[in-house]
Amino acid sequence: MSAIDTEGSSIYLYISDPARMKETNMNIVSQLTADGHSCIIITTNIPSSILKKLYEKRGIPQNQIYFIDAITKYSLGTAPINQPNTTFTSNPGNLTELGIAISEALKKRQGDHTALLFDSISTLLIYLSSPNISKFIHFVSNKIRLLDLRAVYLSAEKGLDPLLLTQISSIVDEVVENQKE
Repeated sequence: MSAIDTEGSSIYLYISDPARMKETNMNIVSQLTADGHSCIIITTNIPSSILKKLYEKRGIPQNQIYFIDAITKYSLGTAPINQPNTTFTSNPGNLTELGIAISEALKKRQGDHTALLFDSISTLLIYLSSPNISKFIHFVSNKIRLLDLRAVYLSAEKGLDPLLLTQISSIVDEVVENQKE
């Protein structure tokens, strides 16, 4: 896997083999936390409770992780109680709610070495049109740049239509493809 530049603002699009998305996620979060970053994980693909268990097995420090979970409440109908360091949004397609949750999480971590991981952009296509996703990624990326933070967007290989891939590729600093280790 290509290393993430942990100095200054860098925004990456990781395009992963769908079977390796979880592993790619864990590798990125492991690297970022090892470099002293707090991570805000936006999950539209895997519920935060499952990711938390995977991170614990990997030895990733939980005190450096904050989740914005857009899938659990949608799947269960209600948000689980007693889930520290987690904000639940109603569904992955509610970009207004997701944008507010991201802004609030970033505001709370101002001054920290914070990185945002979005898992996964390709999953958003189930709920939203490509132009809406592109606008949202542009909004989040500009916020990340203005705050001088890092961001990683994950996508399944062949999971984005060509126009959306082109638009997102023009927004990010680097596209890392086909990570097969």
